[in-house]
Amino acid sequence: MNLTEKLQLAYYKIRSSRRILVVGHTSPDADAIASVGAIIDIGLTLGLEVSAFAEKKMDKVFDFIPHSSLVSSVPPKELNIFDAIIILDCGAISRTALEHQIRELIKENSRPYIIEIDHHVPQDAYADLEIRLPDKASTTEIIYHLLMANQLPVTKILADCILIGLMTDTGHFLHANSSREALSVASEMLLYGASLSNIINNTVNNKSFVSLKVWGQALEKMTLDKKTGLAATALSSHDLKDLIETSEEVFDPEVFGDIVSFMSRLDGVRVSLLLRENGGIVKGSLRTTRDDIDVSKIAGNWAGGGHQKAAGFALPGRLAKTENGWKVIRSIT
Repeated sequence: MNLTEKLQLAYYKIRSSRRILVVGHTSPDADAIASVGAIIDIGLTLGLEVSAFAEKKMDKVFDFIPHSSLVSSVPPKELNIFDAIIILDCGAISRTALEHQIRELIKENSRPYIIEIDHHVPQDAYADLEIRLPDKASTTEIIYHLLMANQLPVTKILADCILIGLMTDTGHFLHANSSREALSVASEMLLYGASLSNIINNTVNNKSFVSLKVWGQALEKMTLDKKTGLAATALSSHDLKDLIETSEEVFDPEVFGDIVSFMSRLDGVRVSLLLRENGGIVKGSLRTTRDDIDVSKIAGNWAGGGHQKAAGFALPGRLAKTENGWKVIRSIT
């Protein structure tokens, strides 16, 4: 089955449904919420009953994204009530926060049809229909192709969603994944009425005081190994609690991706790494601007993944400062 046929089948399964569930990854970023918002809009246009879920969705941060208010951070009680489940931008089944339920679901004969749409490197196969294109800049770019393959009209809402995902996942077209096609699709979305000024105001010009303080802490702790070209920094739970939890401002978690991407572009840096503690988990973000390095393979050493130039991983444990740098003290699970 070629790509066009897959995209047409995906839309057929959606429009043939009465009730659908749309899932974004845990601790969603703008691309995930915008992708979910686009599928919600398609479902509502078709007159479907639509539910949406993304674990740990931040309140207020994504209010500018269409239909974000319809995305719940509370998981659905049952999955079998849906005719189709569309999983977006998740990378791996574990990032759905519904892994156990989905794995049990796929054992059943009568169950929802599962569609996965993603632009990350595949880690496991579980969906009935997998549309995974790692060469695309964002998951919303794949949704653009879904619209084109099915000759669906691009409304202003859909244009906004697609452009939001493209802009944020390319670092506003500064990252290496800013392909000619991504720029072409972005330009087309402007012609369909996407609000560039609104997106920029909510993703670039909205930096809070607390975000700048996090930047300061991360850069102050940054080290560079000139021999290996590794730039690294770490933020402990103590650092983040003092900065974030005492602030009344809304904190955008995408600041961590912005920091590690900035580090990767510094002179002499081959790979950048940002470690941070988050509720008993140490999250690692890796970036590179080089074509001869694949950070997804590095992340794979710790059961992580992503793209060649942007990847991440998560380990149960805590950070500890040593004479040789930061160390992850693993939790026993």
